[in-house]
Amino acid sequence: MSNLILEIKPFKKRHQIKEKKEDLKIKPNFKFYNLFLVFSIIISLFFWSISLAPAQTEEKPDNKTTSTENSSEEKQVPLNPFEEYRQSLETQLQEVLKQIDEYKNQLDKISKEKNTLQKQIQYYDTLIKKINLEIKAIELEIKELDKKIDETQKGIKETKERINRNKEKLKEALREIYKNQKKSLIDILVESKQLSDFFNKIVTLDKIQISIQESIDALKVIQKDLMEKEAQLEDEQAQKIALLNSQEIRRQELNETLKEKKNLLAKTKGIEANYQKLLKESEKTAAQIRTKIYQLAGGVGDITFETALKYAELASQVTGVRAALILAVLDYESKIGKNVGTCNYKKAMNPKEWPIFESLVSELGLDPDQMPVSCKQWYGWGGAMGPAQFLPSTWVKYKKRISDITGHNPPSPWNIIDSFVAAALYLADAGATAGTRYAEWKAAMIYFAGSNWNRPAYRFYGDDVMRIADSYQKDIDTLKSSKENALRQIKSKEL
Repeated sequence: MSNLILEIKPFKKRHQIKEKKEDLKIKPNFKFYNLFLVFSIIISLFFWSISLAPAQTEEKPDNKTTSTENSSEEKQVPLNPFEEYRQSLETQLQEVLKQIDEYKNQLDKISKEKNTLQKQIQYYDTLIKKINLEIKAIELEIKELDKKIDETQKGIKETKERINRNKEKLKEALREIYKNQKKSLIDILVESKQLSDFFNKIVTLDKIQISIQESIDALKVIQKDLMEKEAQLEDEQAQKIALLNSQEIRRQELNETLKEKKNLLAKTKGIEANYQKLLKESEKTAAQIRTKIYQLAGGVGDITFETALKYAELASQVTGVRAALILAVLDYESKIGKNVGTCNYKKAMNPKEWPIFESLVSELGLDPDQMPVSCKQWYGWGGAMGPAQFLPSTWVKYKKRISDITGHNPPSPWNIIDSFVAAALYLADAGATAGTRYAEWKAAMIYFAGSNWNRPAYRFYGDDVMRIADSYQKDIDTLKSSKENALRQIKSKEL
């Protein structure tokens, strides 16, 4: 998983609310309860009309009036400020996304045209515009999310106030019950000036007990609502952290692109001949491809591309995921990991992950304090491990499957082959084995953003990974072609 992107699981899955199983009920606690039942039946035969008279004198609402009022209210529903604000941001976002798609199409077109200095500068200029718009799109999503967070916090506050009000009502009812529970039926009868007063008191006490049970039931519902809102708030805050992370990644990409353009102009001095000479010099032979350095995140060091390809092809054989895609994802994760560095888990990782991390590392016979994880940023947690940049809670879900393939028991997030297999398994689960460009793009998106993969602000990740995968596929094809040529030459000599 990306070292910075928190694995944002679907809301219903991540925050299942476990209700308490106790069925709270208030049972009558009067000493005279049985006697009351017998006595009330006898007396009710003579004074039925009297006992019910007060209860039937309650005013009933005028249905017609209520209906008219409700109809009036429905017609005068004020516009929701939040919804109005959200729609405004959504309109802006759609316009920005439309422009991003236009630039993406331009980049694809330029890439297919003849490689000239003018086209390369045009490519950089278009890419810079696209990245700037991607940063703007993320800003718009953050604004919308900030508003959602405000609304959720407001809802939590209101729910807590409702809970307090219900608790006060419950206290009042319990005090009334406590005051009357020691009285006998005779005491209540003696205190009553009329028989109707006696029955009214009995009915009132019964209503109080019903009210207590209703208050308890209401509290259960409101408490559940509060827990759901708090879980929703946590999820929204995690999404904000992920968006801030994405924004930071794009800013770094923008700086790198600007630097590349500046270096190109400095080397060529704006002369086409110089650019073509530079292109010729940059053409890679099979030998150069094999020995070029493939960087890995997680503090495990670098390996040659030939070695990386060997691991990727092994992972590809057992999972069905294209080797170039595996290499591209781990390459991109390495770039992100390099930018955030490595830190001690207690300084970088969300405390919820600590027990899992400690158990995982102890099982490997390692010291948790000595094992590097991605550093914490100002906007959220770090804690991703090894080249695949998995969080501990994600790694343990894949541990057995990784072990079944590599034979390492337990597998290690810092072991290169284990990491390649882990990444491939995750991509396979995300649908990369379908083999289509969209399926691979989507799988890369899920690798980065989990259940929020289709959020517009994260599209850059899938686009960049596919661009890197295309480059690696060319290198793989060059190596394959070189190998085939070598075999043909050997056979030719044998003949």
